[in-house]
Amino acid sequence: MSGSASNPDKAGPTLTEAVQEVRGAFPSDAAIQDAISRLSMAGFDRAEISLPDADPTPTHATPEQSAENPETEDDSRQSRTLHTSMAASVGALAAAGAVVATGGAALPAVAAAVVGAVGLGAAAEGVSKASDKMQHDLREEAAARGELLLSVHLRDPARQAVAEQAMREAGASRIEGVVRASGRAAGAI
Repeated sequence: MSGSASNPDKAGPTLTEAVQEVRGAFPSDAAIQDAISRLSMAGFDRAEISLPDADPTPTHATPEQSAENPETEDDSRQSRTLHTSMAASVGALAAAGAVVATGGAALPAVAAAVVGAVGLGAAAEGVSKASDKMQHDLREEAAARGELLLSVHLRDPARQAVAEQAMREAGASRIEGVVRASGRAAGAI
């Protein structure tokens, strides 16, 4: 125990049944990436930014569902670097352990294993790049239909103009304030 007493009778923070957002439609994946960068620079947390479905089913049209986390090219590059480095590191550590355990007798076999680990890292990077390309293509298709949306949760309604400006500068159209409540879009704000 931490020594602090908890008071079950004390009221917690007020929970609201509505979520205020600013939503914009974007002409391309590149414009979405630019908007995410601009919103981050304007002080919005990545957790406040999402890619909502253009037309979710009524049971999925809630603030917790029907939206994806935005992933930028930088995010993908960092993930690929992490996976490639990790695969190579695991291979190198396993090789070093085998060399030490055999007193150096396994050095040729270990060298081959290290080459294999580097190849595994390269394969992981290739799979990641293919996945990124597929995501890019899906976003471009949504943009062509006018359904590539980006949404920003407004913790403070006074920040709506800041979010709208960042989206507009990134090329968004149909920028609107939205209130989502009880599993449905309640309308423009």
